[in-house]
Amino acid sequence: MSVERLPLTAQGQVRYRLKTPYRDGTTDILLEPLDFIARLAALVPPPRVHLTRYHGVFAANAALRAAITPAGRGSKARSCTPEMATPKHVALNWAHRLKRVFGIEIEQCARCGGRLEVIASIEEPELIERILAHRRERGEDTAPTASLGARGPPQASLL
Repeated sequence: MSVERLPLTAQGQVRYRLKTPYRDGTTDILLEPLDFIARLAALVPPPRVHLTRYHGVFAANAALRAAITPAGRGSKARSCTPEMATPKHVALNWAHRLKRVFGIEIEQCARCGGRLEVIASIEEPELIERILAHRRERGEDTAPTASLGARGPPQASLL
């Protein structure tokens, strides 16, 4: 809405000039100030309400929704044939997240290239400090680091 198309008349009414005339030729709408505010307030959505409504096969209870949504969600998800349904989202474990985000290959040995297996996940700060102190005593204070390097520009196909 443009302020130039919204002048006040001498009588105190709000004149709203339409962008394009109605079929009957109406170009302006005259409203009392409270009526104008009421029409504007009607456009404001209620709080905590979803603004996106899905219809057709994307509606929540549509019979074919499970066949077309990426995660196979829908009320009829169990009735789809196995080849139609797509697998549900599988969460990445922390090792795969490290590889994906930082480029750190935690499951491959840096020396020989062999496959490593996680045998423990140590999360207690006191125990971590004891292990690091022991490594410092043995002269192993430098931990191997992966070079992250600069990130390339975004692909043109994604824009």
